[in-house]
Amino acid sequence: MKFEITREWLEEKLALCGDTNVGAGGTPLEQFKKDVEQRAVTPSVLASVPTELGKAVRYVREHNGWTRTELAELADIDETDLEAIETCSAYDPKPRTVTQLADVCGFSRARFIRLAGHRSQLAANESSVRYAASSNGAETISNEEYEAIRALVEVLSKPSGD
Repeated sequence: MKFEITREWLEEKLALCGDTNVGAGGTPLEQFKKDVEQRAVTPSVLASVPTELGKAVRYVREHNGWTRTELAELADIDETDLEAIETCSAYDPKPRTVTQLADVCGFSRARFIRLAGHRSQLAANESSVRYAASSNGAETISNEEYEAIRALVEVLSKPSGD
């Protein structure tokens, strides 16, 4: 039997807890709620995404609470393209798709385009970029890898000066 806990279910249960402590560690309810809000995208969510481009898009999509349909509409791209970016390792998105996603996600167009197909042009001294260039598929993602993906999204979000 598999038990799946959704965010909605957890929020309902937390609302019933009042100001009691949550979990064996005694985390105060308010701190637990902050933690849940700040880390809506968990390593397990990103573990099944085969590419760094897909991980960056999925991270931002989940962080903003968007469905694939919503992000596709915001970016004015086809939802099947977005699904392929998040699920297919061999998918090669069109430049228009990449730039539309970069704009909606708040990424630098130039950096995001390079991540999509020209990783070798990225600055090799950035740890997040080195991670992106060398990572393989994984069943699970460690906290360190999760933080590297978060850092990659942060780098992509900064103006590149290109």
